[in-house]
Amino acid sequence: MTKLHILFLAAFIVGLILAVFAMLHGIEYTRRDRSRAPSPYFNVPSIAAFAVAFGAVGYPLVHRTTMSALAIILIAVTSGLLATTGMIVLLARWALRGGPPESLDAEDIQGQFAMVSVEITPAGQGEISYDYFGKTLRAPARALSAKSLPVGSEVVIDRIENGVAFVEEWTVVEQRL
Repeated sequence: MTKLHILFLAAFIVGLILAVFAMLHGIEYTRRDRSRAPSPYFNVPSIAAFAVAFGAVGYPLVHRTTMSALAIILIAVTSGLLATTGMIVLLARWALRGGPPESLDAEDIQGQFAMVSVEITPAGQGEISYDYFGKTLRAPARALSAKSLPVGSEVVIDRIENGVAFVEEWTVVEQRL
């Protein structure tokens, strides 16, 4: 195996590892300063896209063609840059949207972490508070389980029906994960 074979294979494997890491942990866990929005240009998914494309294009070119090393590297780098551009567009349009949507849909907060602010009783309704794009919002809530949820309990929003959030204890959700 030549040095170029090893370079492209290593880039591909590192890119796959970074992609799986980003998939499991998201962008937020990889940033030191979480008070600012993440960069759509320099982040783990973008680096992973470059490395995977660079390795996936370069390795077969080295292995199956008689092109010069410079030509192979230029083609692989171009492929990596194209993949990075695609990842940046994907992140900008989907994962790193600029701000909150004009209207709040139930789907926007499904799975959202929240805190019980008024006790939720089995037969009654309480209240939760949660952060949404930097604002603390409150909503009436009912528990999915038949037990009381005291003030300060950590919950996850399961669904919204008629303006009421149905919540489940975080410990129960965490056990399923």
